[in-house]
Amino acid sequence: MLDLLRRRPAFRRLWAAGTISLVGDWLAFVAVSRLALDHGGGVLALVGVFAAHSLPHACLSPIAGFVADRFDRRRLLVGIPLVQAAFTLAMVLAAAWGELVALQALVLVRSAFTAFMVPAETAALRHTVEPPELLRANAIVSGTWSVTFVAGMALGGLLAALGPVPAILADSVSFFLAAGLAAGLPSMKPEGAGLPQGAGVWGLVRAVPRDLWSALGHARAQPALFRAVFAKVPAALAGGMGWVTLNLVADQAAPFGAAAISLGILQSVRGAGTGLGPLGISLLTRGNEPGRGLEHAAALTTFAGIVAFTLVQPWPALLLVAVLVWGMGGGSNWVLTSASLQRLAPDAMIGRLSSIDDLTTTTTMVVGALLAAFLYQASFSLQAIGAMAAGAGLVAWIALSLRRAEAPLSLGKTAFERG
Repeated sequence: MLDLLRRRPAFRRLWAAGTISLVGDWLAFVAVSRLALDHGGGVLALVGVFAAHSLPHACLSPIAGFVADRFDRRRLLVGIPLVQAAFTLAMVLAAAWGELVALQALVLVRSAFTAFMVPAETAALRHTVEPPELLRANAIVSGTWSVTFVAGMALGGLLAALGPVPAILADSVSFFLAAGLAAGLPSMKPEGAGLPQGAGVWGLVRAVPRDLWSALGHARAQPALFRAVFAKVPAALAGGMGWVTLNLVADQAAPFGAAAISLGILQSVRGAGTGLGPLGISLLTRGNEPGRGLEHAAALTTFAGIVAFTLVQPWPALLLVAVLVWGMGGGSNWVLTSASLQRLAPDAMIGRLSSIDDLTTTTTMVVGALLAAFLYQASFSLQAIGAMAAGAGLVAWIALSLRRAEAPLSLGKTAFERG
């Protein structure tokens, strides 16, 4: 599987840029999360950190998807990390001065720019490999995410004991390195790239809703593509609720020593699972198109791991097994659906469809985390929250699986196609 990195230099460069950036992100995420809890904000402050990392880029995803379908993806992959690096350096100063509100605000703004990376990376990936190689390429990306998650969370847990500044500073350096690597990618202009003469910024913003609706209408008429776009949502709902329970178990029970170290270990093992699951999928399929049975198995494994995690709190070894299973299911779900989206979506629409995927997945995850936080504040046990997480995810998955094709949403030509 790894021979793909050797044979496809553009994919190797795209992969390396993402890998370096991810390591820094996880370092900073642990540091900021611990800072929120250490300052007495409690579980709602913790979810606030999660929302600040997630919601801004989710809200901007529709514009980001439109941009990825209109401009050279290489330029986006170079320019956005440089902007993120600047905001991360400002985060270093806020953390050093103990300004939690300013730090959260900077995280929020930086997260907004992340929105433009997701559809650009999704669209760029399939320009670096052949269609039959998409599943393996996504498995490598997921496996790398797993390794960086393990390394970043574990190292982040250790650095958190020294304070947040070293971890956030390392994150800023990672953005500069990622931009340098992306600069060596070939041009990746999408079909119909660019804006009509005289369109301007306002024309771009005005065209986004209609163009997004047009892409969604295309997916509605194709059940397989529609499922690929929305198949991460059930796992995201359950995962958002589970993420809160994971942090609370680490903070309250501290099964592996200090709370920060326990969080780092649990998150690292879950991250390892996100790599092992896709590796197993790749070995099972051996280059063939995976069937729906594997998608069902991945979703059910995710839900089972989440509910099991909350039931085995007194036993640290079983906690590790449960969080590993959770990660294996979640990672497999991500790889299977991402490969399907890249395989089925037209190049002129993949940025917008990817942005819908990102918007719905991220928003649902935050909603799940907020729901779990309010349930905990209402004195629900972690076991009850875990069971409700798995149940909600299962219901959403069944509803998505039963959905059939609908007539396309015909709106004529989009604003930019009309010129």
